[in-house]
Amino acid sequence: MKTTNPPRSSLWERLFAAVYDPLLRSVESRRLSPLRKRLLRDVHGTILDLGSGTGANLPFLSLPGTRRVFLEISWPMIQKGLAKGMGQAGAVVRGSGTALPFADQSFDSCISALVLCSVSDPDAALLEIRRVLRPGGTFFMMEHVLSDHPPVATLQKMATPVWKRVAGGCHLDRETDKIASRIFEKKEEWTETFSGIPFRLGRYLNRSTGSPDPPSLSAS
Repeated sequence: MKTTNPPRSSLWERLFAAVYDPLLRSVESRRLSPLRKRLLRDVHGTILDLGSGTGANLPFLSLPGTRRVFLEISWPMIQKGLAKGMGQAGAVVRGSGTALPFADQSFDSCISALVLCSVSDPDAALLEIRRVLRPGGTFFMMEHVLSDHPPVATLQKMATPVWKRVAGGCHLDRETDKIASRIFEKKEEWTETFSGIPFRLGRYLNRSTGSPDPPSLSAS
């Protein structure tokens, strides 16, 4: 990814990108990376890594016969990912998850790992994922969700207004798994719990026939 005029970024965006990897290094190596490896073992074809951030999924996407596209809205996060080799691994596109800059049926696989908690409209983002996935394509998801246990759910709802301000818009109280199950056909789903908060992981099939438009990987 090359740009002669980098987009303006707020001080908070730059600070968040600077501390993101150091803050998550321990939990990433002990808990999240093994889950990414398990979730993404069947990723295939042309892959969209939605909200690629600093490139946490990158080690699990270097598979023969695949083509990778990394989409991220934060320019400071993109810079961190490029420093890790994301640009050599595939195309890097700056864009929003709620308005994906790709044609219908462009991808065989789409990944969302700790992303839909932060988008402005998770319903719109999931519908966009369905739109750009080919019929029979797979959506790979890892997201923390609202607990089924009332005391934990109450704490999640209470903490979210403050948490989203300091954690890049992250909502602790979303039911992303329920939205995904309405839009896609569930293939496999399981739950991991970190500090009482459920993380839903799953593979979901796109049964929508969508639009017959030819696939394109060009950003609009």
